[in-house]
Parts: sequence; C-alpha cells; structure tokens
Amino acid sequence: MQQSNYIINPLNEEQKQAVITCDCNLLIIAGAGSGKTKTLTHKIAYILNEGLAKPHQILALTFTNKAAGEMRERIEKLIGSSSSSMWIGTFHSIALRILRNEGIKPTIYDTKDSESLIKEILKRLNIDSKKYTPRSFLSKISLFKLKLKKPEDIEITRPFDKILKSVYKSYEEELKKANAVDFDNIILKTIDLLENNSEIREKYSNRFKYIFIDEYQDTNYPQYLMVRLLYNGLNRVCAVGDEDQSIYSFRGAEVENIMKFDKDYDNCKIVKLQKNYRSAQEILNIANTLISKNSFRNEKQLYSDKTGGRITIKGLPTDSDEADFVARKILILRENGESLSDIAVLYRTNSQSRAIEEALIRYSIPYNIIGSKRFLERKEIKDILAYLRLLVNRDDNVSFLRAINSHPRGIGAKLIEKIQKRAEEDNISLFEASKRLIDDNLLAAKQKKALGDFLSIFDAVDTTKRVDLIIDEILSVSGYKNHLEDKANSDRIENVMELKNSGSLDSLDEFLEGLSLLDYSSDLEKETESVKLMTIHAAKGLEFNSVFVVGLEEGLFPNEGLKQSELDIEEERRLFYVAITRAKTNLFITYAQARKKSAQYSYTKPSRFLKELNENRKNPEELKRGDKVKHSIFGEGVILSKDSDFLLVKFGDNQIKKILPRDRNLMLL
Repeated sequence: MQQSNYIINPLNEEQKQAVITCDCNLLIIAGAGSGKTKTLTHKIAYILNEGLAKPHQILALTFTNKAAGEMRERIEKLIGSSSSSMWIGTFHSIALRILRNEGIKPTIYDTKDSESLIKEILKRLNIDSKKYTPRSFLSKISLFKLKLKKPEDIEITRPFDKILKSVYKSYEEELKKANAVDFDNIILKTIDLLENNSEIREKYSNRFKYIFIDEYQDTNYPQYLMVRLLYNGLNRVCAVGDEDQSIYSFRGAEVENIMKFDKDYDNCKIVKLQKNYRSAQEILNIANTLISKNSFRNEKQLYSDKTGGRITIKGLPTDSDEADFVARKILILRENGESLSDIAVLYRTNSQSRAIEEALIRYSIPYNIIGSKRFLERKEIKDILAYLRLLVNRDDNVSFLRAINSHPRGIGAKLIEKIQKRAEEDNISLFEASKRLIDDNLLAAKQKKALGDFLSIFDAVDTTKRVDLIIDEILSVSGYKNHLEDKANSDRIENVMELKNSGSLDSLDEFLEGLSLLDYSSDLEKETESVKLMTIHAAKGLEFNSVFVVGLEEGLFPNEGLKQSELDIEEERRLFYVAITRAKTNLFITYAQARKKSAQYSYTKPSRFLKELNENRKNPEELKRGDKVKHSIFGEGVILSKDSDFLLVKFGDNQIKKILPRDRNLMLL
C-alpha cells in the first residue's frame, strides 16, 4: 500500500475505507456533497496502482458525458497515464459500444426523430394526431420498454389499448426496417444480446474485473439488468449513490435498486460517506431533520466543518410578492459582493419561472434559464444532421423526410405521398422508393428532376473527408446554405458554423454517434454572470453559494399531480432535500399565501415540509438530564447534566463534551 499513499492520503477516514475495500462487492452511500466523485476516481486509481486490475478491465457507468469525462480526467491526473483503454461512459454509450463491437451498428433516433416516425405511423393508421399526440404515444411506449414489455405483451382492457398496441408494433417494425434504435432500445438490444448469447456474455463479464456504477439510485430496470448480466460472481461491483437523492421515478428510476444492493450482490460491504464539503452545518441540520421523516432509506447524518449558514423562511401574500422578495434579496447579495453566477432560484414546476422572470427584468438583474431550447434541437441543426445520417444509412426514413423537407426544392406533399405509398407497397425505404419511381418513369418531368437532384446529393458528397468538410459539401450541393443566407438569419448560420466547428478527425459514424449521446450538462457554461433559474430536478449535482427555493405550498410542493401515496410524498421530500443541499451558505425558502392560476388568485396552505423542518427540535430550556440527543459531528449521546451555560453530554467511546444548548448541530432523539 506504500506506493498508493499519495492516492489515499487526501481522503477522510470514510473515503479511505471505501477506496481500499477491493476484495468484495461494495455499496458506497454518498451523502450530498460528500465527495463521491473524488472517492470513486481515487478508488479506480488505487486499483490500477496496486495492480489489482489493468485499465481495460475497468468498466465505469455514468449518467452523463460530463461525469464520464470528469472521471477520466481525474484518474489520469492521479495515475499519470492515459485512461483510453478503460471503458468509462454513460450506460447508453457503453451499451452502444458493446453492440458495435459485435457488429451491430444501428442509426440512433433521438426523441424528435421518434416523434416524427410516430407521426407518420398515425397518419398511415388514420389516427387523429391532435387527439393522440406522437409525444404521448412515445411516452407510453417508453414506459412499456422500461418494464421490458413488447407490443404483444399489452393487454387489451379498453379501446385505447388496441390503438397503442398497433402503434407500438408499427413503431418497432419501422425502427427495424430503418436499422435504427431509439434510446430505450440501445440498452434493450444489449440486454437481448447478453441474455441470448452466453459466449458474448462471458466475454464481457470475464473482461471486466471491476464494474463501477455512479448515481446508482437513478438506475432503471433495464440498466439494473444490464449490470446484473455483466456480473459473474467473480468480478466486483461497486455502486455509488444516495437513496435520499433519488428523484427521477418519472423517468423510470427505481430507488429499490440501491436499497437491495447487498441482497443482489453477495459478499457485500456498505460504506457511508457522511462528511459534507459543500454546505454550512446550519443548512445540513434542517436537511437532516427533513429527510429523517422518510422511512425508505439508509440511516445517515450529514455533518460539516463549515458554520455560519443563514436560513430564511418567508411567507409572502402572493406569488408576485414572492418574486419581488427574491429579486430584492438578490440585489442585496450582489451589493454585498456575491457573484450573480453563484445564485440560483429553484422551483418545482417550470410555470413558476414566469413571475420570477418578470421581477428580475423589472430590477434589471441578468438571468439564465437552464434547460431552455437546446442546441441540437434547433431546426437548422436537425436538418444538417438528417443529411449526414442519410449519407451513412439510406434506410433512415425519418432523416429522409427531414432532409427532403428542409427547404423548398420543388418537391411537394403529393410527391412525398406518392413516395410513401410506393415504399409501403414494396416494403422498402423511402430512398429506394424514390429511385424506383424515377427508374420506372412514373413522375412528371419537373418532379423527376427535383427528386433526382435531391437523391444525387448523397452520391456527390465524399464521406471519407473530415466532418466539417462534409458539412460544407452538403451546404453547397443541397442548396441549404443559399436558403439560410436568403433568410438572412445570422443566428441559424452561426449555429451551423458551430456544428461544423465540433466536427473532428473522427469518422462520420463516430461523429454522429457522439452527437446522439450528448447530454446538456454544459448549459450552465453559456452565460456565467447571471442568476440561474431552473427546476429542482435540473439542479441535481449543482451547487451555489445562495439558493432560493420558492413555492413551498401544498398542491405545488408536494405536487398535486401525484397520487399522494406515501412513496410519492417520500420522493417529493427527497426533492426538497436535494434543493436544500444545493446551498453552501445562504438558503431562502419562500411560499405564497395566494397564487395566480388562470388569471385568478387562489389561496394556498404552506407545505407540510415546512413544519417538518423543525419538528424534531426541542426548546433549549426543555432539555434535561437523561435526554438522548444526536450531534451531527459527535454522534448520539446522553445529557449527563445541565447548567445555565452548558450541557454536559456523553457520546460514544465515553467522549464527554460541553455543548451549548442552542448549538444547531444538536437534535433531540
């Protein structure tokens, strides 16, 4: 271990224990701000440095590209060599890597592509897309996939089930025809491959000596199953997470996965990281008090060396007054030297941002809404990507329709309908159907020329060039560049240039794969000197010196859209806990006594969570000899005596401490 001292010395005792425990399966319960990424990267570096595994025998699964990149960078700094042979990436990118390794190379459809495909299916099946939107179908199909249910597994208990089953079946058939997968199918295909081919399963389970999973509380059932299939009883699984921060059940995340880890993986040890490096103890006190109300959790108590946290809980007459209060407090913080970039306003629902925005504009406070329209969702970017994807996969019908409709080119709706009809009759792609219509001389002269010009684009472009040069060719040959310039839209042109700039020396296949798997955690870097507005869900993993949590009212937080079961309430409580633990020093919690809905004010009640924040506390004068207490630093203890100034408290290992009765770290048990 001597050679690895430089790796473990910077760690606290809890982190060290997690790092050096390598001979068993391990669950690291990492409380908010407890240095989980540091612990995980030091553990991987320790394993490599001690010769317990070679780099290519390490698999680390994350939820964002940013997390994967940071992990890779930190490991390289620690061990001083490249981490390129390690398999570090998101669940989707690792699953796709396995598929491609085994010769399966599908096109990846994002949400917009899938919606476009379903829209076409609805049109073909004569289903009213206004009554039943493509997005609603896609959402329901995704929920089936998260439970590993195929179209044939849908039970018909009402008329809509029959429609859904038909759309789901057609959707899967069209994906297969186009040699395409949506995000759900990337992992489902990998599961099928591992389940049905024991040789391939053994190949990967034998390869990876250590499997690491970040944010394990956020895993859904297919992700959970993928890891289980890669485990063979001889390799070691290390999961890092915190059930108190499990807030994504609406995406399919199952908090049960982290709670049963020690039952799924025998020879298992659990290590808890409870020292928080982010927040002042005063903020952790109310966070600990709140989350202790949840029953479905591992017991832990966050503590910190930092003090001086300031907490304000404020009720305002209306939501406009609430917004005004937030804006005025931000002005005071700025006058006291606080950077606007270190201030965040968090809310339960997006609709709450309107009143906040109006107040910030009124007071001339710059702000940035995190999660607004994303770069890759812009029309011009989607158009160019459609051309690129059609270059590598002529069977991609979604990209065909996007590219052919990207700008006026003399190809109208009637011609496209003719192409679709031929494709359906011959059971071929739209691209191939277009060629047959031309070859069979079934089009008017103008239609034939326009369609022929479009198809010729994909023969004219040299796909072996650099990606930025390929984009240049597409812009020129397709006429799309002239279209943008005619529109005189400098923003759109700049966006296309930005896409070009992201083109690297990668192959076109690799470039498209990388873009398809991008996440948007870099949104924060667009504008730094501004207040950040976002939902609490979007704030997970972030931290700010000053945090405003607005709208603590019954019906809003906890949200009335829930079934209000105890499990729902526990998740809402975890969401509030996540919001609180984003704050380093200043925490403002607000609620309105009346909130405007549909142009009318409705009276509200303060959230039940506000009462829970102080429910476990007892006035100092009520504390007495023999009371059991808990201190966030010293642990559980018993009051031996009390005088006018101090409590004499006996803690574990017979430690006797003098504690002020008003010490915020102290809680009555």
